[in-house]
Amino acid sequence: MTDEINIGLEGVLVGKTAISNVEGDIGRLSYRGKDINELSKQSLAAVIALVLADTELSETEAKTLDAWLASESELSPVELRVLEQLGRNLHPMAVLQALAPITDTKARQPLPDFIPAHLEAAMVLAAKQSAVVRTWHNLCQFGAVVELPEGLGFCEKLLYAFNREQPSAHAVRALETVQILQMDHSFNAGTFAGRVVASTKANLTASVGGSLGALSGPLHGGADEAAVMMARSIGSPDKAAAWVSDALANKVKIMGMGHREYRRLDPRAGILKPMARHFCEGTQYQELMETLVAVEEACQVEFAKKDKEIYANLEFYKGAVYLALGIEERFFTALFACSRVVGWAAHFYEFNQDPRLIRPRALYAGK
Repeated sequence: MTDEINIGLEGVLVGKTAISNVEGDIGRLSYRGKDINELSKQSLAAVIALVLADTELSETEAKTLDAWLASESELSPVELRVLEQLGRNLHPMAVLQALAPITDTKARQPLPDFIPAHLEAAMVLAAKQSAVVRTWHNLCQFGAVVELPEGLGFCEKLLYAFNREQPSAHAVRALETVQILQMDHSFNAGTFAGRVVASTKANLTASVGGSLGALSGPLHGGADEAAVMMARSIGSPDKAAAWVSDALANKVKIMGMGHREYRRLDPRAGILKPMARHFCEGTQYQELMETLVAVEEACQVEFAKKDKEIYANLEFYKGAVYLALGIEERFFTALFACSRVVGWAAHFYEFNQDPRLIRPRALYAGK
């Protein structure tokens, strides 16, 4: 044993996974061996099946699973009553944490036969997490749950509830793409927290509750909201360079710039940035998007003076897409959780194939 301490566990191998691979030196991310650039073009349901069940679906099967997820994306009367009793000032992440342990994970409809039966609870939890976010938004914003038309798909239900109108196919595709990009990312803080909880033989909802707690912290799941707030405080693109120079001089962390794992461009940001430009162009968010671009360019100039490279990560431009889709800042991290819950559940089952209680050693520094 050694008394050397690595508080952040950077570079420390603590387990194996076959779910996602972050190759930071070459700027590549893959799920189950498939590159994120190709996966981002698939349907959300197809990628959910791949990540959680390691199963590739046909187009027909993906549509069947999307319809099933949409059907299961409803709260039970008990779950709805719990939400109705909560104070409306609660952050959506706190609401998700409150509901996770008491979520009924029994499916109302038979699970499609191409999904392994033991994954029913995970699939229902993923569907209901979206329902919690949708319902909480409605209760806070409108004081009642928005009645949805029949026949909406999984992501269509979410966008309809936020905007109270039929979303375009283009908007649904954009939301699906964002959710695919953030579904899993190896042993990040939220995933590792869930694995620690799982190591005690806690159940799936307890493990996901631990992951939700980790994601609620601003250093993990809040950079998208922080980037939007930063751009708004700067005001316009022409002020970005001065703001960045001052921030770096005062050692202010610029949220969404750089990533601990990637030494090159975050491949997710490479997909998301042009999408954000497209969705914000000609809208009230165009100047905000241009300000974000100016901040990234200014950061690159400043870091180049020190012979360093830096790029925006996924979080930096994600908020701009969410805003253009009618999703306000307060719900950004909760939407992140709606996607990442699939990865968390996959890790829960993977860890339990060969479980061991996680119990690190501490160096005593007291009297």
